[in-house]
Amino acid sequence: MRLDDLRFFTRVAALNNLSAAGREFGLSPSAASSRLTTLERAVGAQLFARTTRRTTLTEAGRLFLEHTTTALSEMDMALGHLEAVSEAPSGVLRISCNMFFGRKHVLPHLREFRELYPDIRIAIDCTDRIVDIVAEGYDMAIRGAPLPDSSLVARRLGSNKRALCASPDYIARKGTPKSPSDLINHDCIGLEAMPFWYFHGPDGEIAHRVAHSIYGDSGDFAYDATVHGLGLSVKSISHVWEDLRDGRVVSVMEDYPIARTGDICAVYPPGKYTPPKVSAFIDFLKSKYGKPPYWETDYRGSRASEAGKPPSV
Repeated sequence: MRLDDLRFFTRVAALNNLSAAGREFGLSPSAASSRLTTLERAVGAQLFARTTRRTTLTEAGRLFLEHTTTALSEMDMALGHLEAVSEAPSGVLRISCNMFFGRKHVLPHLREFRELYPDIRIAIDCTDRIVDIVAEGYDMAIRGAPLPDSSLVARRLGSNKRALCASPDYIARKGTPKSPSDLINHDCIGLEAMPFWYFHGPDGEIAHRVAHSIYGDSGDFAYDATVHGLGLSVKSISHVWEDLRDGRVVSVMEDYPIARTGDICAVYPPGKYTPPKVSAFIDFLKSKYGKPPYWETDYRGSRASEAGKPPSV
């Protein structure tokens, strides 16, 4: 029984899908099925109940997963300690990050990071879904939503200020809202899972229930719709700082700032030991972003330093 077999087993359990886990490991559907069958024979139990649509843990599988997760955690810690005494961080660094932040603030810096740490391989899963870092086998995640109570360790990369945005064309057609009560007369773009927009008002927080004219399932959709003049949306400054700077979108209703913004943080599993590859990547990103990060200053027209500004892509 190989260590990779156990990692494969935990990914099948996390995804509830044998083919999807197989693709992550570069396996065809038949090879993935064969690998799981071989593991089940080795442990002497059926670990999954399989159908054409879903792969579900059996009782034996749930018991095996509990112990496998613990064993892999201990093994990763041991490997990390060995890595710490080596000359440089190494191994696969598995990251979860939403699409816009990965594209705008991670990808532009990866060539330089790889030049500094050629023994680290990067695997980035770009998704708006909040993943379970431990259960799904990630080394770290980059998150911009307010962090719930959690045992995860969080290191701040910058603020996640947000703005109510629209294109100049939309404002020319529809006018500029002055307060949350004006939004009933405007087209609002958002996410179905986020029915409220929260603002800081003169008498405290205002929760505005949004009647979305258009909504989708990703922040990138709302961004594109806003740039194309379809309506107003709440966007992170880190997402639209270039658009604000260059006039593709404008910030409105600034007397009612967006509330419940939180920070942009790198989060990773707790423990007495942090893998060097994780520390190296977080320290590198912080050095590239600057303090404050370039997206917090550049959009106002105060250009970030060349050391902190991302390269053109």
